[in-house]
Amino acid sequence: MRTTEHALDLVAGKPTLVSRATGIVGVLTAVWRQYRSRCQIARLHDLDDRQLLDMGLKRQDLNEALTSAFFEDASSYLTRASRNRANLYYRGTRHD
Repeated sequence: MRTTEHALDLVAGKPTLVSRATGIVGVLTAVWRQYRSRCQIARLHDLDDRQLLDMGLKRQDLNEALTSAFFEDASSYLTRASRNRANLYYRGTRHD
C-alpha cells in the first residue's frame, strides 16, 4: 500500500509586496468611497424640505450623517432613517 504525504508549507514572515499593495489600495478605496459619499450627501442640502421628505429624509438626518465619524458609513445612516420614517408613515404614526 502506498501513502502520500501532504505537507502544507506556510511561511509566517514579512508580508509580500503584493499583499502590502493590496492592503494600501483597499484602504485608499475605502477612504475615497467615504469622501464621495459625504460629498453627495452635502449636495442634498441644495434640495428643499419637501423634496427631502419625498425621499423620506429630513435636514436633521443630513446633518447627523455628515457629523458622524468619518469611517462610519453615512449613506447607510440615511438609508436607515428613510426606512424608519417610511415604516412609521405606513403604520399610521406619521411624524413630520
